[in-house]
Amino acid sequence: MGTPPPLDIDQQLMLRFQRGDDVAFDELYQRIRRVVLRLTARLLGDPQAAEEAAQEVLVKVYRARRTYRPQARFRTWLYRVTVNHCLNERRRAWRRFEVLARSPDDAVVALAPIGASPAAQARHAELAAAVESALQKLPPRQRAAVILARFEGCSMQELAQVLDVSVGAAKVLLHRARARLTKLLSPFLSDTTREPR
Repeated sequence: MGTPPPLDIDQQLMLRFQRGDDVAFDELYQRIRRVVLRLTARLLGDPQAAEEAAQEVLVKVYRARRTYRPQARFRTWLYRVTVNHCLNERRRAWRRFEVLARSPDDAVVALAPIGASPAAQARHAELAAAVESALQKLPPRQRAAVILARFEGCSMQELAQVLDVSVGAAKVLLHRARARLTKLLSPFLSDTTREPR
């Protein structure tokens, strides 16, 4: 057996926190807070629900100090905790027949290139809103697969670990999600690729 890989900074901070160093958790919190909020926002699609879920995930991280073991990258472990929490939130909401609705103003819009014309900026904003809307129409596990692969840069191995499936199953899940997204976005994409008259 070879030597284990060195611990990443977040793993080191969590282990220091495990040994009673509360300052280590403060530093870890600052490093992961935005990551968790970004992921909950994309998974849940509702800013208020995302904020609440992010706080609950961070509390879970705090409470895990006694049981945490650095068996995978810290971010992989964190993604798994966050995705599982959000999937459970979705299931609870469904059981209560709640609909997580968003107004167009809440859409997550990526910035258009600097110096783009107002028309190009408007098209860019429209495309970003369409992508956000399409993501929210995917089944929860497919949405998680796309978000982790595309926006968080997870490898297929990490994706499989986070979703607790084989690498083959992760590939199938991601393929189905991308195919469904393409179908959902095809009317919009065909409209935006037409030349203006």
